[in-house]
Amino acid sequence: MKTRNTIIIILLMLGIGLFTVVQGWIIPQQEQDKQRYIMEQQSPLTHDIGSVLKFKSKYMGDFSNFDNLISSLPLNRVDRSYQLYPEQLTAQINYEETVLGIGQERVELGLIYNATAAFALIDNLEGINFNFMDVDYQVKRQDVENWYGTTLSALLVEDTWGAKVQEKLADDEYVLSCSKALLSKSKIQPAS
Repeated sequence: MKTRNTIIIILLMLGIGLFTVVQGWIIPQQEQDKQRYIMEQQSPLTHDIGSVLKFKSKYMGDFSNFDNLISSLPLNRVDRSYQLYPEQLTAQINYEETVLGIGQERVELGLIYNATAAFALIDNLEGINFNFMDVDYQVKRQDVENWYGTTLSALLVEDTWGAKVQEKLADDEYVLSCSKALLSKSKIQPAS
């Protein structure tokens, strides 16, 4: 009887100890890792392209797939709406924020990355219009393919994506050149 009580007390102490370790260290550490991963997805330099490969599609007309893709790319925290134009093979993303409010460098870096990812993942998407409250940007597939010198789906191999897309975006001069080559920009005229 005494041995049985001792075993029960030891097992109870082990259970309490394990519960404390799980609740006090393991779960908070997992939550920190999850939050760090979410923050990394906000930057084109640290975004995990593997997380969006599930949105690869031959056709741009699937609204749900397009929404899920854009919601998984940088700039996803900015409120937005979409309009798809399947006849022109073009998508329009209307951001409910100004470029000035977000920051031009952050926006242009995000648009280069997001357009490259969208064109690489959606085979028949030919153009994207990114409309902010103060500036509109247009990006064409042909310009992006010319910039990278390859079919965009070939970039989707993780090491290739990292070397040819993400690492180069860390260079400000590269981003400036890329922005001039890929992003057609027009300012919105204020309403009278």
